Amino acid sequence: MKTVAAATIAAFAISTEAQFEPLHHLGGSSPWFEGPNVFGISPDAPEGCSVDQVAFASRHGSRYPDTGAYNGWVALSEKIHAQPFTTNASELAFLQTWKPVLTNPAAQIAQISLGGYKELYDMGVDYRWKYPSLYSENEPFVMWANKYQEFGPRVVDSGRLFARGYLGPNATSVGQVYVVNQTDPRSIANSLAPSDLCANYADDPAGNTTTWASIYLPPIAARINSLLSGLNFTESDITSFPYLCGFETQITGSRSPWCSVWTESEIAQYEYAQDLRYYYGTGPGTSLESNLMLPFLTAILQRFADGPNATYASGGPDNNSSFTPNPLIATFANDGQISQLAAATGVFDGHPRLPITRVLANRTYRATNVNPMRGTISFERLTCTSSSPGAYSNSSADGEEQQQHVRVKFNDAVYPVAACQSGPGRSCPLAEYRALVDAKSAAFGDWQERCGNEESERVPVEEARTTFLWDLGLGWLRAVRP
Repeated sequence: MKTVAAATIAAFAISTEAQFEPLHHLGGSSPWFEGPNVFGISPDAPEGCSVDQVAFASRHGSRYPDTGAYNGWVALSEKIHAQPFTTNASELAFLQTWKPVLTNPAAQIAQISLGGYKELYDMGVDYRWKYPSLYSENEPFVMWANKYQEFGPRVVDSGRLFARGYLGPNATSVGQVYVVNQTDPRSIANSLAPSDLCANYADDPAGNTTTWASIYLPPIAARINSLLSGLNFTESDITSFPYLCGFETQITGSRSPWCSVWTESEIAQYEYAQDLRYYYGTGPGTSLESNLMLPFLTAILQRFADGPNATYASGGPDNNSSFTPNPLIATFANDGQISQLAAATGVFDGHPRLPITRVLANRTYRATNVNPMRGTISFERLTCTSSSPGAYSNSSADGEEQQQHVRVKFNDAVYPVAACQSGPGRSCPLAEYRALVDAKSAAFGDWQERCGNEESERVPVEEARTTFLWDLGLGWLRAVRP
């Protein structure tokens, strides 16, 4: 194993960033940052096009650790201070006084942190700046959030905080966050976390991550322990160091000293471990999980086909007979759903699978660029006057032909759909993208059958689809104010 590890790490290509930033390489533990423009595509609307409708699915904002992670921090602190130790390494001197940074664990655990507050409020303001034509002051605004946990409502709270930034001082009077109960049996394929009702769902990448861990972790543990006398960290201990780097930084607002313990090369190897965790747990490396958000994506594209001014004859904020939603479709979920949606978009279709014994240096799939805290997948409907074969089209008031295209962004960076990028700015004509997603759904087959759900748990086939984006009268929705 040592030979494999030495060869793998010696050949590893360090990031080409002008200045390496560990916080941009921590996978799901990274605080939010604007994604790198890996394809060199301008995020602005292409010439001749305007953005008239946007949908996004966002992970909750930065948070405090869950109970299990926090208990691990406490155990690590107790181990460090259990006996005297010495070190000549300046980057480890902080260990002498380190303790977990939570000031009120009983109230903080699992909740949105101060860093998350800022991310989400800023996100709301940024979306107003990016798309100023999509909202006018004091208009009613409806959005959706996954229920997740009653005792740790960080997803719902993320939606509420976004609304305050997006809507301003009157958010509580004009905004509504519809909480989608993903555990209601009637919500099969009709929620923001359909995997919760999928019996065969298994976020279990272990077989693909333990191999890489056995290769990259032993040399890191040996290096760090060589700098200490009287203290010895296990491989399990050291995997928490990058995690602490990300969490402590966004909790305190100051760069954590843990960010300097691992070298650039080691952080990059940790990032690849995060890639494997998501790729083979809920992402493109799975056959079931990678398809579970297709009903949701289909519903977004239905809204795009209907257009930004569509009125729906079902549901309504007060269960009235009509509902005219805002052109911005805002939804919040968890990291698993964002990972599943990223796989469903088609961006990574046909890309090489990630090897588990070596780093694929020139890979497009990087979990940090997809799924950091507040990680966001956006879909823009572009209405363009330029010609594009196969586009969903209609005519403007003056008779000029207009054509609709779809563009996908991960954390504000444009990612072209692998099999469809013929439109302006490498966008995909709306009709072609709908056909591509429909073909994915057909190939996947019956959603409930693939999930292995018992007959008694199934709803009629025609009801196993996402409709909550226009039907607010569903029994598993409830509204809360921002």
